Amino acid sequence: MSALMLVATHKLAPMPADALYLPVHVGHARSDLDLGYQPDDSGENISMLNPSFCELTALYWAWKNLPDADLGLSHYRRYFAGHAHGPRGSKILGGDEAADLLASHDLVLGHPRNYLIETVENHYRNGHHGSDLEVLRRVVGDHSPEMLDAYDGVFAGTSLSLYNMFLGRRDVVDAYASWVFPILNDVSSQIDNDSRTVYQQRTFGYLGERLLNVWARSQVDQLSVTYRRIVNTEGEPKLKKAVGFLKRKLRGGPVQ
Repeated sequence: MSALMLVATHKLAPMPADALYLPVHVGHARSDLDLGYQPDDSGENISMLNPSFCELTALYWAWKNLPDADLGLSHYRRYFAGHAHGPRGSKILGGDEAADLLASHDLVLGHPRNYLIETVENHYRNGHHGSDLEVLRRVVGDHSPEMLDAYDGVFAGTSLSLYNMFLGRRDVVDAYASWVFPILNDVSSQIDNDSRTVYQQRTFGYLGERLLNVWARSQVDQLSVTYRRIVNTEGEPKLKKAVGFLKRKLRGGPVQ
């Protein structure tokens, strides 16, 4: 089974030439643009939910409409590191490397970011609406009470694989998607996301990042998981992120 790495994008951007990658226009159902990429609103889809589900609308589309491929998810400016030629002179994961990884591992995640001075839970509360987490934990408990140890372990920890990025065998992706989307749908029915700012309405993309880590942690005895460095082809705005982090810590509330 060949692999496809989805490249979620909402705009024209330099794309990898490697056949591993499939650019997907996320939120296509809400857009007047024709980017020439695969739209995420053909077949069964949640394209209209893109403002709150972010790149997960690409995953949902592929999960429902591409039954015969191992799947991964990346972004128009973020890729797993490798030896293939990528946008803007970057070196990114190529198809042969992806095949080798999946021959020996079930799931590939981004190398975790270490928060060091705060937990994953505190990081979310400082940057977003903390009440989301009460709803999320309750819903996870309703759907999968056996997952709560993994949930608590992730949120009490200080490191996290970000951006909803992964590469996985098809059966693994099916299992994860079958778990995460019902949970996010239930959470979405229990919070008033529409009243938030545009930035904060990306709730289910943010929560999905955390849930990917929860699910992977819960499967540690069943799956072989490896980690890969992430390349940002536009460069990481480290200073901007550091300033934002300090502002959130000092203010003690969500970014608006």
